[in-house]
Amino acid sequence: MNLTVFFLILFVIFAAVVAIIVFVLAGKHKITERHKKLIRAEWKRIVEINGSNPELALMQADKLLDHALKIIGYSGTLGDKLKKSGILFHDLNGLWEAHKERNKIAHEVGFKLSANESAKHLIKFKNALKDLGVNFS
Repeated sequence: MNLTVFFLILFVIFAAVVAIIVFVLAGKHKITERHKKLIRAEWKRIVEINGSNPELALMQADKLLDHALKIIGYSGTLGDKLKKSGILFHDLNGLWEAHKERNKIAHEVGFKLSANESAKHLIKFKNALKDLGVNFS
């Protein structure tokens, strides 16, 4: 194979990858200001309940991110949405870790979480919401 053919094949592969990314992101909606306001209000409530009920706070943060991803056009479980939208997040691994902690709360009998542990995971959810365009003051 000569060098010209190699670069042509490389260019076609690159163009296909770019086209797929554009196709996946095309048609996705942005979060409206009205929705951002609702998300910020819900976030405030989540932070307030973290001290008294960290498990509930983490569950609610997980649901809030799920809702935000639904607003912009992703479907399925939050796990499905994270797989499809992972490119949007600067700390996808941390976000998965927080989501897995939520799954422990939901599925492991007697699982307890301290407010400090929950707060570490809440930051990951908050950062994910920021990545989606929700600004917090």
